[in-house]
Amino acid sequence: MAVGAIVMVAALAVIVGSKRTEPPADRSRVLPIDGWAPYWALDESLADLPIRAPLLREISPFWFTVTGPSTIAADPNVGQKQARQFIRTARRAGVPLVPSLFDGTAAGVLAGVLADPATRTAHIDAIVAFARDGKYAGIDLDYEQFAFADDRATWATTRPNWVAFVTELAGRLHADGRTLSVSVPPVYDDGQTPDSGYWVYDYAAMARVVDRIRVMAYDYSTSSAGPIAPLAWVNKLVAGVTKAAGSPDKLVLGVPLYGYTWAVASAGGCTKADLDRTTMRVRNAAELFARRAVVPTFDAVAGEWTFRYSIAADAASTCTQTREGWYVDAAGAKARADIAGAAGWAGVSFWALGYDDQTVWTAFAPPVTTTAVAS
Repeated sequence: MAVGAIVMVAALAVIVGSKRTEPPADRSRVLPIDGWAPYWALDESLADLPIRAPLLREISPFWFTVTGPSTIAADPNVGQKQARQFIRTARRAGVPLVPSLFDGTAAGVLAGVLADPATRTAHIDAIVAFARDGKYAGIDLDYEQFAFADDRATWATTRPNWVAFVTELAGRLHADGRTLSVSVPPVYDDGQTPDSGYWVYDYAAMARVVDRIRVMAYDYSTSSAGPIAPLAWVNKLVAGVTKAAGSPDKLVLGVPLYGYTWAVASAGGCTKADLDRTTMRVRNAAELFARRAVVPTFDAVAGEWTFRYSIAADAASTCTQTREGWYVDAAGAKARADIAGAAGWAGVSFWALGYDDQTVWTAFAPPVTTTAVAS
C-alpha cells in the first residue's frame, strides 16, 4: 500500500474511532434539509443532484447578484450551460428552487436604496419580476453588506428600513404564491448592544413576515486559525436567535460542511496567494490528509477536527510555510443540527451542496425504528 493510502486509512480511523465529547445526538426530530448550491461547486453538486434532490426540502442556486436597485445578474464566473442543467435537474426532481440574491453592491448602496421609498419599491419590483420570469418557488435574500461592510453607526437607521423592505417584498411574493427567505448572521440576544451580534437584522419583525430565517452559524474564525462553528457558540446563538425571533417556527440553522487552513508561519519568497486562507470540503478532507501526511486530532471543546502540516519550498518557489486547519465533519454537522432540533427549529441548510459526501447524508438519515413483534 502506498504511503499516502496508509496515511488516509490512519486518518479515517482516527476520525471514525475517536471518542467524542460532543452532545449526544438527539435524533427524535428529523429536520428538513435545505441547501445552498454555489456556482463554484456545481461540478460536484450537479453530479450528485439526482440522488440528493429527493432528500432536500428546497435548493438555493447561489450565483445571482444584486448589482443595483433594479438589476440582478448571474455571476460572470458561472457556467451558464451547467447552471441551466442544474435548474432543470432540480425541477425534474420536484425540488422547489429558491435562488439566493447576494448583495454585490458597495458598502452603503443597498442601505441607501432601502431608505428611499421610491428606490425601495423599484428594487422590490425587480425581485418580483426576477422570480416570475424564472418561475422560481421563492427568493432568498443574502444581503450581508449591512452587517459586514456598512458602518455599525448606520444600523439603527437601516434596521427599520430593512423591516419595511422585507415586509413589502414578502407581501408581493406571497400574492404570487412564492416564499421569502432571508439568510442572515446571528444575534445573541434581543438587544441592540455591542454584545448582541448583528442586530441590524430585526429577527422579531422578520419572523412575522418571512417564511424562513436562515442563520449563518459558521465562519466563527476567518482571519486567523480557529474553529469554524464551535459548539458553545452554536448553543449561544441558537438560544439568542430563538429569543430574539420570539418563536423557533421559522428558524433554519446554516450548517457548515467545510473547514479552512491558514498559514501560521512562513519563510522565503512567499506571496499573498501562497499564504491565503484555503477552504477544505468534507468530501476532500481525506485526500488532503493523505496528500499532506497528517492525522487530524479532535478538539472536544470546539467539537471540530484540527491539524497542522508543513509545505516545503520546491523548484517553483522558495516559500516554506506551516498551515493550521480546522473543519467540521459529517458527525459534527449533525451535532450542530441536533442543537437546533432540540430548540424546536424548523430545519437546517447545508453550506454547501457540493461540499458534502455520503458521510453527511448518512449522518442526517432518519433513525431506523423497529417494531417489537409479540411472541
